[in-house]
Amino acid sequence: YQQHLALNIKPEHLEGSQYVFEGDEKKKTVYVRNMFFGIGTSYLSGLVVGGTWGLWEHMRTFDGSSQVLRKNHMLNSITKRGTFVGNSVAVLAVLYTASTGILGKLRDKDDIWNDVGGGAVTGGIYKSTKGVATFSKILRNWCHWGPATQYIQRNLSTRVTLC
Repeated sequence: YQQHLALNIKPEHLEGSQYVFEGDEKKKTVYVRNMFFGIGTSYLSGLVVGGTWGLWEHMRTFDGSSQVLRKNHMLNSITKRGTFVGNSVAVLAVLYTASTGILGKLRDKDDIWNDVGGGAVTGGIYKSTKGVATFSKILRNWCHWGPATQYIQRNLSTRVTLC
């Protein structure tokens, strides 16, 4: 037998089911786990990007006073921009993951259309600050194009085969 060096496992153990227990392949995605993962990674990514923005702002605007003032200004700039971007991105992630989960529960399916709908609802709510008309246009476009593209995909997938 040959043992895989990188994984330190025997290849015959990879044959067969990829699930731990029988019936696991029938289980659906746990939406709460996806929400925690999506919100957490979005928040941390926003903190890093915002902190970098704050550091850049500090380096651009600081006039070169004492060491204590430099450190204080740098920390203030990083925490100001880092928390702003982190919180803003996390709120969008909450809207996206919640709307994706609700659509998945309503449709009783776990497919790409939940993500498309969740993105449309999140974008609509995000743009709703410009008024109800903008929000309704986004939802109207999704309601028209979402089912149309699903119909096209369903019909073309049976007829077209790629090499």
